[in-house]
Amino acid sequence: MKRFFVNKSLDVNKSVKIDGIEHNHIKNVMRMVEGDEIILVCGDDYDYFARIVSITKGDTLVDIFDKKINEYNPKSNVTVFQALVKSDNMSLIIQKLTELGVKDFYPFESEFITSKDKSGKIDKLQEISNQSIKQCKRSIPMNIHNTLSFKALIEKLKEFDTILFANECEKTTSIADCNLNNNDRVAIIIGSEGGFSKSEIDQLIGANAQSISLGKRILRAETAAISLTAVVMYMIGEWEYE
Repeated sequence: MKRFFVNKSLDVNKSVKIDGIEHNHIKNVMRMVEGDEIILVCGDDYDYFARIVSITKGDTLVDIFDKKINEYNPKSNVTVFQALVKSDNMSLIIQKLTELGVKDFYPFESEFITSKDKSGKIDKLQEISNQSIKQCKRSIPMNIHNTLSFKALIEKLKEFDTILFANECEKTTSIADCNLNNNDRVAIIIGSEGGFSKSEIDQLIGANAQSISLGKRILRAETAAISLTAVVMYMIGEWEYE
């Protein structure tokens, strides 16, 4: 059954109109018809099962007839902090981290960034995560937060039990040397294309972040974010079936 995201509250035995991108997908891409059944998600813990009542030029009307707890939302509590990178690269990061099961995402400013924060960018990134949950069957998208200064990032790290940051200067410690607990609040920190300055590295270590190497090859920022997150998710058991 095809899945669609709607930004409104849902409940059983209620009707809802779907418009915008999702209506276009139903009508013009999937070419669905009256009577077809779909799954709606709205950012809560449930999958809502609905039947199409009508499709007009502007919207699709559906009746919700059942709901079930979603089985694909992440059980772990992983947050990724990503230094600002180019828009296309950031979009890829958001898409893949949503699929991997990250709960929260914070862009941040650092000394060597080449991209700047733009008005409205957070809303666009949130929409990417909203759409990406359809692929991985989550019902709750990754929560995209406003961009932090580096000082605010350091302060935010006080909320986490385990903090890992990818450091291209690290030569001895890898992710395999880290002890991860699936009950911990885990923070993953990835720098921009220019990496971290010496001062920033010192501040991160001073905030109890573990400096780790991702191997002898220097990775692009988006590759580092996706690969490190995937390994962390595996290590804390997020890939296991219950």
